[in-house]
Amino acid sequence: MKGKFEMEEKIERIKSTMAGKPTDRVPVILDFEISYACEYAGIDFLEATWNYDKIIEAYEKILDTFEMDANLGMGWLPPQRNEILGSKTWIQNRRNGTMQHPEVMSLSADDYPALIEDPLRCIVERVLPGMYSALGKDSVKDITAISKALLFEKRQVTDFYNKLYDLTYAKGVPIYYGTMFYAPFDLLGDHLRGITQISMDLRRKKRELEAACEALAPVMTDYVENTLPVDADGISCACSWVHLPPMISPRHFEKFFWPTFKKVCDTLAAKGHTLYLQFQGDYTDGRYFDYYSELPEGKVILAVEHQDFKKTLDILGSKNMVCCSYPLDYLTNYSTEECLDKARELMDIGMETKRFYFGFNKPAFSFKDAPPEKMKAVIDFVNAYGKY
Repeated sequence: MKGKFEMEEKIERIKSTMAGKPTDRVPVILDFEISYACEYAGIDFLEATWNYDKIIEAYEKILDTFEMDANLGMGWLPPQRNEILGSKTWIQNRRNGTMQHPEVMSLSADDYPALIEDPLRCIVERVLPGMYSALGKDSVKDITAISKALLFEKRQVTDFYNKLYDLTYAKGVPIYYGTMFYAPFDLLGDHLRGITQISMDLRRKKRELEAACEALAPVMTDYVENTLPVDADGISCACSWVHLPPMISPRHFEKFFWPTFKKVCDTLAAKGHTLYLQFQGDYTDGRYFDYYSELPEGKVILAVEHQDFKKTLDILGSKNMVCCSYPLDYLTNYSTEECLDKARELMDIGMETKRFYFGFNKPAFSFKDAPPEKMKAVIDFVNAYGKY
């Protein structure tokens, strides 16, 4: 019962902050990489990626140490599943366990018409074989590889997440991650065409690129609908890590990125979904904030990696809850006292408007990124200082 009460209290705190209603204190929402959790628990990271019970053990250590209102959970990318399918998009470094994401072009320029006409069929017939070497051989071998992957998903992956949620429920710490979706342009640039090719498509394949983004928008909304029930009582979010806008010009952003990304966000919010949007890259100049201010009110949790927090609050914080994005490199480069001073500075800015939460601008991969004693000192300070 204690875990249930604590979870409900934390969910209510986050929901009130999202809606701009009074609450008792600033919510603290944290994300931890598995590698960091394993290092903190004294567990070999490479071993843990192959034995997920070790990940659960490491996660418990994190929950017992750092006081928080919600977190991402543990983003496990099973190397077993990648090996079954012959993944080209996620490849494990067998020396340290890190999952690497090389640039892969799984959709050729000649495949644009097929993607536009029938995106799901094109993804199954052309894109997936480009991502996974075990597919595209022949129907029998494809079915065998997919069957093995589905069995692994049903047994091990399902068991992992059942244990993860049982633990987080017992500890009274909600997980905000529900499912993931891409901005259509990001999906093309990240997985289908690759950064190099999408940069050329912006100039050479403008009509095809625009039509492909339109074709992929309903695919993204349908995916969320099929993987995440609307959670009216909790904060289970459809999450998107948005990373290409700072790399493209305002003209290209307005034409190719924004229309379909906004369409996906508007559609999901209208269906009752809460969205978590992490805008990666440099937004210190406030670029594109005038567009992001058009996102559905009270339905979005916004995090910006590099920002002017006051500017972010002024433009985006009137409609939705935003993250103060405490710069993680402070924990690397500054003394504990200086780290606390930075936390106080951000809290003072945010507590004037009250529609924000405390979080770091990115998760730590190792103690080199964030010594745990400094991280704990900052989090403990925020929990004590952030009372309204």
